[in-house]
Amino acid sequence: MACAVTPDRVMAEVERVMSRPFEWGPRDCCSAACDVFAALWGFDPMARFRGYRGARDALRLMADGGGLPKLCAQVSRETGLIEGHAPGGFGLTAIEGLPSLLICITPGTWAGKTLRGFALVRSADKGWCLAQTASDLDRPSGLCRPA
Repeated sequence: MACAVTPDRVMAEVERVMSRPFEWGPRDCCSAACDVFAALWGFDPMARFRGYRGARDALRLMADGGGLPKLCAQVSRETGLIEGHAPGGFGLTAIEGLPSLLICITPGTWAGKTLRGFALVRSADKGWCLAQTASDLDRPSGLCRPA
């Protein structure tokens, strides 16, 4: 990776990706967060799910995966993410009673897709991020801080 994943870089990608209007499939909470993640880390955890269109397809996809929280946990395991919060990682929280996938700008500042752009929230109920080795968890600038 040529560029470090810093809060400023995450925010720049959030603004680039999430500023467009919401659309189920290409620009919903999951695809937008994964587009930001892919721009930062060079791989798309959602690649095998791409191509769905509309709310019905999205709801079916989530239901087939046991709900968004279970689907996120499964995809995180499959792609080598660990539980924790770090810039460029994923988070999951309920917004107005519905689960929403977020991207971490810094632990304590998360961005999520809205109908007309994005919103910043202060917390995520669950988070996943990259960690190359266990020693990364101990570094102040490490890739992932346990949740």
